[in-house]
Amino acid sequence: MATSDLLNELNKEGFKADSDLEIKLSNIILQQLDDVAGDVSGLAVKCLAPLVKKVGEPRVVEMTNKLCEKLLNGKDQHRDIASIALKTIIAEISTPSLAQSVLISLSPQLIRGITGGGTTTEIKCECLDILCDVLHKFGNLMATDHEILLNALLSQLNSNQASVRKKTVSCIASLSSSLSDDLLAKTTIEVVRNVGSKGIKSELIRTNIQMIGALSRAVGYRFGPHLGDTVPVLINHCTTASENDEELQEYSLQALESFLLRCPRDSSSYCDQILHLALEYLSYDPNFTDNMEEDTDDENHEEEEDESANEYTDDEDASWKVRRAAAKCLAALIVSRPEMLCKLYEEACPKLIDRFKEREENVKMDVFNTFIELLRQTGNVTKGQTDMVELRLTDRMEVDNCCLDWMSQLQVQPLLA
Repeated sequence: MATSDLLNELNKEGFKADSDLEIKLSNIILQQLDDVAGDVSGLAVKCLAPLVKKVGEPRVVEMTNKLCEKLLNGKDQHRDIASIALKTIIAEISTPSLAQSVLISLSPQLIRGITGGGTTTEIKCECLDILCDVLHKFGNLMATDHEILLNALLSQLNSNQASVRKKTVSCIASLSSSLSDDLLAKTTIEVVRNVGSKGIKSELIRTNIQMIGALSRAVGYRFGPHLGDTVPVLINHCTTASENDEELQEYSLQALESFLLRCPRDSSSYCDQILHLALEYLSYDPNFTDNMEEDTDDENHEEEEDESANEYTDDEDASWKVRRAAAKCLAALIVSRPEMLCKLYEEACPKLIDRFKEREENVKMDVFNTFIELLRQTGNVTKGQTDMVELRLTDRMEVDNCCLDWMSQLQVQPLLA
């Protein structure tokens, strides 16, 4: 109840505290964070938001240091609440001077938590979460620490823990938007080297390919000069991946999609290769075939009886992720390369129409969306022209029939114009 009353007081606009009261308030709220009652500790966290705005910089820095100490060296049961409290303080910092003061003490402690030899996976993940928030909000203010931060994070891309690698990718992506061109080049070279290393585990290859895509999405056109090093590597890994490594193919296609959207000028020389790759994997479905020869009715009946006990289930089939990534990659190509429209109609349109029979509804939606993008791009390019690009009549009839069949399966009544 007292904590609730304190929260109400802190939220009042006229509340002011002298130096002695600031110390008492910050200490008591930090103590309340460790309360065994979840309601009390939750209210204490809420108190931090207005408190940061009502006390001086020294108190905020002091609270940050104490919370870092709890996070790195405190009891396990206090770690989660210390992490939440730190994120709350970071979110409420609004002045560059306060940010600089907090970052001077916060950054080294987070780096130590990430790279420390005796640090547990849980502590590393919490530190990476907090650092991601810090970099997203104050990355530009940390230019002097960029190289130190980058080296610490790059070392974690090869961690044995998947959760650490995943959070590291997010951290580097947040950092990359404020990196210099030299450090961005260093990051790309390191990641591409990891992907091409002999004997590297497949899960580490997947992480580094994810990192390439995240870098491209974060820095946009600045990644263009590095396409010559990355595109061949991605295409090679996508085409040589084992049949059970759909994630590697998915991540490679997602990275190529990002290149097309974020670096349209620099990716122009790779469009043909990406088009052929996307069309190849648009129908990638090694666990299913629909063109088997039909047998006699008796044989079919016997097979149905024999196979009823061993009916194939696709609960563990991840090939749909590859097809979905290919459809989105193809959509990105359509959107970013209007000059390729004729080629797309010749090569992509028949493939898209054929894939209207897709058995996975999520993928089918993306196939239809990709075809819609093709039609929309046609309207944009041919607007006001007499030589409009048109579908062949047979193709148009097939599109209509497939659309109606698909909508009837979803029990959707088509709107008649």
